[in-house]
Order: sequence, then structure tokens, then C-alpha cells
Amino acid sequence: MRIERIDIRKATEQQYTAYNAFLNVMRAERLPDDPPIPLEEDMRRWRTIPNFLDVSVWVGTENESVVAYASTTIQRVDENKHVLDFGIEVHAARRRRGIGTRLLDLIADLTRREGRRLLITSSRSTIPAAEEFLRRIGATIGLDTHTNQLDLKDLNRDLLRLWQARAKDRAAGFEILLWTGGFPEEYLEQFAELIGAMNRAPRGTLQLEDFRTTPEQLRQWDQAMRERGIEHWTMIARERATGRFAGFTEVTWHPNRPEILSQEGTAVKAEFQNLGLGRWLKAAMLDKVLRERPQVKRVRTGNADSNAPMLKINYELGFRPYISQSAWQVELSQVQAYLDSVRDTKLAAVKA
Repeated sequence: MRIERIDIRKATEQQYTAYNAFLNVMRAERLPDDPPIPLEEDMRRWRTIPNFLDVSVWVGTENESVVAYASTTIQRVDENKHVLDFGIEVHAARRRRGIGTRLLDLIADLTRREGRRLLITSSRSTIPAAEEFLRRIGATIGLDTHTNQLDLKDLNRDLLRLWQARAKDRAAGFEILLWTGGFPEEYLEQFAELIGAMNRAPRGTLQLEDFRTTPEQLRQWDQAMRERGIEHWTMIARERATGRFAGFTEVTWHPNRPEILSQEGTAVKAEFQNLGLGRWLKAAMLDKVLRERPQVKRVRTGNADSNAPMLKINYELGFRPYISQSAWQVELSQVQAYLDSVRDTKLAAVKA
């Protein structure tokens, strides 16, 4: 098998076609209920990676067919400079042949050259082999999560009306702003600061620092979503008297998967808790989805299993566990010890 490092932002259409075909095979295993991603959508995604994300990709081929794919992402920001995110995907028919270890060796070399010490990745319950590999290299679970799914036919619509009605009393001093065409420039600073409320979400034992979002990062994400054809709606709860942003919720939708809506981040600042703002925002957003996106049948969101406040809201709405996921972390030194042990075993076998 040949492994090649490629510039994913500038690959040829022939290369993109091969990568898309392989990754759709992997997606079918990871998300068996979902349709494949069209080539054009993947090409736009790869070509519009924001500049503050440094992405490296390796592709493994056999007989001109892609059988493995690995990537790393380094955020060129001021926080978490010790971290490197990675992913390794190997075709089911090629697993347990050392391909994942070969790719991991390349990832470890890059991690060392970048001066990073902690590697973070994730696994899904739909691919048990990933967990087996991660345990073998010395990784440990830092946070257990689920993709939770709401079937809209099971949604309690009376609850949406109730939560919005309650907000008239409990949150009488607040209003909701709606953005459907991107992030307005005049609100970038305030919204970037508001996103920091997401730092209150559980991180388990993951060795991660609080993140900080900047207006420039928001501009880049906004542009990327536009070019990828993603429809992005944001609702903000704003205090009328002061103009301060208190909370937000976001959803994304792509016409290539019209039946599926992604519920993205939802957060309320600590000083505005216990006013029903989270429920109001969720209810108002779902109400808009029901009215304006009748194609949507399922809403998905990701939650830490330990995020009791958000799970309570979501379970009341009718969200249920769909696919379990785990975030893993492993020190570079542990990865290197694993790689060295593999080399020693091979060397011993050769001498024998």
C-alpha cells in the first residue's frame, strides 16, 4: 500500500473523486441512516477550510483505490497549543493489517515537529474497531457523548407554545434577534464574546483550556458556510434595557440532506440563568423550522452525557439517544511507546 500526503485544499478533481468515494463508504458505516455526500459538496468543504485551521491529510491507496485516510487539525489560535486533533479511517476489509499504525506513525511525527504533546480524537459506537485501536495505543476516554435525535412527528408542539408563552413573564425584559444571512458585522464582537458561554459545557477529563472565539474566525466560518451551501440560522436572546446578549442557539441545514437538521450550540450566560431563556430559544427555533422547513423530519444534536441541564431540555422536547460517541486523548509519549513496541515486535520476528 502506498501512503501519500496531499494538500486537501488544492487536490485535483480526480483525487477529490477518489477521496469522496472512499469517505462515503466510511460515512455509510458511521451513519447508516444518512445519504452519501455529493462530490461537489465535499470539494467545497475541502476548498473552504478556514485559514486558522491547519489541516494535514494522508491517503492510503492499493491498486489505485483509496483504502485509508488520515487527517490532523491544528488550530492556529492562542489557546490549547499543546493539542492536535486527528482522525484515522481504514476500510473495513483492510483493518488489522497495520495500516492504522502506519498512519499513526506519520501523525506522531507531525505532532512532535509541531511541539504538541496531546492527541485528541473521537469514536462512534457504529465502528467498534476504532475503540479497539485507540485502547491499544494507550488512549483513554475523556468525555462520553451522544448524538441525540428528535423525530419531529414525536415533538410535543404544545410544549413549544408553552415555553414561548412562559417567556413573556419570566423573560419579559428580553427579545429575540434572528440572523438567517450570516453574522451581522456590527454584532461580531458581542457574539464572539457570547459564544464563550459554551465553555460552561462539560469537558470531562479532557485536558483542554477554555476557547476564545474571535470576530475574524466568525467571518471565516460565515464565508465557509455560504460557499458550502449550508443554511445557518442563529437566534440571540438580548436584554432590552442594556442591549446585552444573554444567550443563543444555532441550527444548520443543507439541501442535500433535506430531512435532517443539525442543532448546533445553545448556551446562556451564567448571570442570565433560570429565566427560561434556553427553553425559549429552543422553542422559537423549532417553531420556525416547523413553519419554514417542512422537509425536515429529524433534528440531531450532540450532548455530553454529563450535561444534565441541556439533556433535560432536549429530553423534554423528545430527543432520544441515537449514536454514542467518545472523545479520546493520548499523550504523544504514549503513542511513541506503542509505535516503538510495534517496531520491536517486527524486528524480533525478522530475527527469529
